[in-house]
Amino acid sequence: MDQELRKKYILNYLEKRDSISIQNIAEYFKVSEITARRDLSDLEKNGFLIRTHGGAIKSRITSGLFDYKNKSVENREKKIEICRYASNYVKEDDTIYMDCGTTVHYLSKFLIRFQKLRVITNSLPVLSELLPFPQIKVYFIGGELDNTRKALYGPMTQNLLSQYKADKAFIGAGGVSIAHGLSSNDEKEASITLKMAQSAAQVFLLCDSSKLEKDSYYTYSSLSLVDFLITNSDVDQIFYNLYKNNQVNIITV
Repeated sequence: MDQELRKKYILNYLEKRDSISIQNIAEYFKVSEITARRDLSDLEKNGFLIRTHGGAIKSRITSGLFDYKNKSVENREKKIEICRYASNYVKEDDTIYMDCGTTVHYLSKFLIRFQKLRVITNSLPVLSELLPFPQIKVYFIGGELDNTRKALYGPMTQNLLSQYKADKAFIGAGGVSIAHGLSSNDEKEASITLKMAQSAAQVFLLCDSSKLEKDSYYTYSSLSLVDFLITNSDVDQIFYNLYKNNQVNIITV
């Protein structure tokens, strides 16, 4: 069984219960206890759980990990400034993708000045923000609703996205690193983000500096997917130089 699926199971299990045992993981996936311990160790390194004798318990980060509201208020002012700057790359009559990331959502606030714009999204908050502005045509991509993430996912979403092309895609990420590229806390969210990016002429990654050189549990692309990485100005200078030296077009605001 794929390691990423096991990690997803562990995190979902901890969302519903306070603890999980190594024996539970080993028996459910028919893997060795050594493999189960390795999975728990990897998740502990990223702060998703706390190892105990014989298993693991929920960490503070894991509690509400997939809750949109909790994520949206983290570094809110930085996210707004990132999106304010990113809106300068949008032009009249553009067709743009916006994924369901909590940073990307704030871009909506800076789009209402346009007189002609097409927005393709699976995000309910983006839809809600743009609903009062008829000059902006919103193409809301259907699928299965995830209440906690406030977005639509699944095969229907994927199929509908394959019918569109966009000038620009504005995407987020749970983690960004030179070594491992873009990663997410949720593979279904990652699959939609990747599909949008692959169908756009230019890709803008919007993320605050707390995401840089961090890995979430599901890796979905190398950094070559991204044309511009826009982040806040208090990014560590070491990280900034690292990205520049690796030919990443990083912009700080």
